[in-house]
Amino acid sequence: MRLLPALLLALTVSATTACAQHATPTKSAPKITKVKAKKTKKAAAAQAQTAPVLVFKRTPCFGTCPDYDATIYADGRVQYEGRSNVSKVGTHELKLPAATVRKVLADAQRLGFAQLNDRYAPKTVTDLPSTFLSVRQPNGQLKTVQVEGPAPAGLQELFDYLSAELDKAAGNAAPAGR
Repeated sequence: MRLLPALLLALTVSATTACAQHATPTKSAPKITKVKAKKTKKAAAAQAQTAPVLVFKRTPCFGTCPDYDATIYADGRVQYEGRSNVSKVGTHELKLPAATVRKVLADAQRLGFAQLNDRYAPKTVTDLPSTFLSVRQPNGQLKTVQVEGPAPAGLQELFDYLSAELDKAAGNAAPAGR
């Protein structure tokens, strides 16, 4: 028993000495710093050309509702994917006049698109097709609004205009009543 405190003291001293020798580096390690790359105006312009400014989607119903996605760029290019009840089924590249794209963006801004609800839908109907419109905001984010059934008047006019322009570009026949 008398040897136990002496043994513990000897172990503590040897462990402290060993740790002290390993803890003191002979060279100082190089300091690593991260540098954030700043976006140049050219890079921002390039991103603007490659990022869509509008995304318009229509979903199917139990009837003959058109079902397609259209990803629209500022220069009028459209990546179109038709699924059903449209003339062009599959993936196609379409073209809208750039003025049409600018008009849709301006109309969305006048409408206060950024402040619209994210979703407009009745609570009791289950067989309505959905229409989605996403508009690129000044901060670069896409704001999406989904509508099932009736939409606020200005938004419905925007949907109707964009849908008619896309139908022309895709060769889709306009449904009766439009």
